[in-house]
Amino acid sequence: MLSQEDNLLFQSYISVALFAELRRNNFIDSDFFKGMSFGAQAIKTELKNIGVDNQGSALMSLYAMLVIPRELIFKKYPNKVAEINDFLEQNSKNVHTTYRSDQQKVDFLRHIRNSVSHTRVTFEPSKSIGFSDQNTRTREQFTSELPLEYFGEFIEKLQEVHLTYIKELQSSQ
Repeated sequence: MLSQEDNLLFQSYISVALFAELRRNNFIDSDFFKGMSFGAQAIKTELKNIGVDNQGSALMSLYAMLVIPRELIFKKYPNKVAEINDFLEQNSKNVHTTYRSDQQKVDFLRHIRNSVSHTRVTFEPSKSIGFSDQNTRTREQFTSELPLEYFGEFIEKLQEVHLTYIKELQSSQ
C-alpha cells in the first residue's frame, strides 16, 4: 500500500504524463475533442488557442515534478540530481546569484524549485522561462532563464528520476 506522500507524488506525475500524451497525440485536433461539450464554452475555445502544451501546464508540470517530490525523491538520488543541476548550469542563460551558498557551485535545482513553489516564474513566449528566487531575510537573490528549446529535456530528466522512484515503489509492493 502506498503512503499518502507516495500516492500524491504518483498521481501528480500521472497527471503530468497525461498532458504530455494529450499533446503527443494531438488531442486538440481530435474528433473526440471537437465533439466534447464543456460547461464553459470559453474554456474549449481558449484550449484551441493555447493548446495543451501551454504556460499553465508547464508551471503545473514543474510544480508536480519539483515541489511535491523534493523530500521524497531528490535526497534519494543525489547523482541524478547532480546531473540535472549540471544540465541546468550548462543551458541556463542570464544567471545572476547573490546567494553565498552558490559561491562554489550554483544550486539551480533548489532555486528553480523555490521559484516555482512561490510562483516567481515568467515566460518569454517562444523564447524562455525565467526563474527568480529570493530570501527576503538575507536579501539574497537568484535569477536565470531556461531557453524553451531545453525545457522538454529538463522535464525528461525530471521524469527519469520520477520513473526510477515509481519503479522502485512498484517492485516493493
